[in-house]
Amino acid sequence: MIVTATYKYDLSDDDIERIAERVVRKLERKSNKQKLLNITEAAKHCGVSPQTFWRWRKRNKNLQDIELTAGGVVQFRAEDLDKFLKNK
Repeated sequence: MIVTATYKYDLSDDDIERIAERVVRKLERKSNKQKLLNITEAAKHCGVSPQTFWRWRKRNKNLQDIELTAGGVVQFRAEDLDKFLKNK
């Protein structure tokens, strides 16, 4: 014998909209972590000027270790930059 329970939720339109917004924000955060950032975007992500980021990159081996180079273009993953900043 299989028993199936059904639940009735009384959600208002505002509740549904809030839930949808949370789901969208969570999905955006996850996709942004995998996104590759160029030098300018990486600097913005770290909250510094591109010149400061270039200096960091030259002086800090940890930052050089996480760069990805494809066809001469240096890129960084946002999640790697977050780890770098946490350990800095």
